[in-house]
Amino acid sequence: MAVPYQCTEAPMSQQPDSQYVRTHQYAAGAGRILQPNLYSMRVGDDEIITESEAVSPASHCFPEGEFVPPGFFERVHSDMFRLPACQIDWKYSMRREAQMILPFLYLGPWGCLKDRDWLAREGFTLLLAIRDKRLAHARLISGEKMAAEMGIEADAVDTLDNQELIATLPRAIRLINDHISTPANAQHMNSSRRKILLFCETGNGHSALVIIAYLMVMFNLGFPDALQVAHMQRFCIDMDESSKQMLASFESIIEAKRDVEHAKRISSINSKLAIPTKVNKKRDFEGQHDMTNTMDMDIDEGPFLGRRGVAPFQDRSK
Repeated sequence: MAVPYQCTEAPMSQQPDSQYVRTHQYAAGAGRILQPNLYSMRVGDDEIITESEAVSPASHCFPEGEFVPPGFFERVHSDMFRLPACQIDWKYSMRREAQMILPFLYLGPWGCLKDRDWLAREGFTLLLAIRDKRLAHARLISGEKMAAEMGIEADAVDTLDNQELIATLPRAIRLINDHISTPANAQHMNSSRRKILLFCETGNGHSALVIIAYLMVMFNLGFPDALQVAHMQRFCIDMDESSKQMLASFESIIEAKRDVEHAKRISSINSKLAIPTKVNKKRDFEGQHDMTNTMDMDIDEGPFLGRRGVAPFQDRSK
């Protein structure tokens, strides 16, 4: 067996007569970039449910109007934002159906729109398509026809690739929140709840990415936890490396947005607690001038106050 060749020549920086001196300590493998483990899932599904924050104005640390409309939290009920308590008993045939991710938000393939009876029974009020622009131009993957027949709403978010989708995610999330916070969804016992069916061609592509991004924004979940919540209800979700990196980048973006908004809120609170120190300069100068005159008068008259005047000289003859 041949012995592998090993280089015995010393690096230039270690040679005595070298004009170069290294400025850093180097080690084998120091230049490798460690990629984050995007699938570092927790062992127990219930940990995500119990540790997730309740959706409220305090937990939603983003500028109002970016992901939710003004007055959003006054028009939705907290019961709408309940994460699924357990994983469903998944069967392979269920990939052709839609699953509930949140009480008002379902995820499924385009094919499930053919079942009109099921759509009516579930009470959907918006059919929201997430589709490729090329399919949109061909008028494919659309819920407009079925929505028109049922008298409900239909909308679509069209993207070309993952790079374009990451810029479209805020709009898709805002579309969902705009719909569920309309007046018909006010906090009344007899009000009809809004319900959205989010779909793409397979229910495992761009529509699944929007669902995961929605969970990340509204529940302050990291990408792995949000993916696991979606997997608990729709196990067939599968993403390529490009989609994983896109959602990891989106997580970094929303974390930065949270930090900026949190700093703004802290600054606003501190400014309200601060005592105003601004004084009118003219009034301050006049006040000091009057006080100086008063003090001068007190000093001059103080010892002789109340005494009659005395002439400096007196006539000797008197």
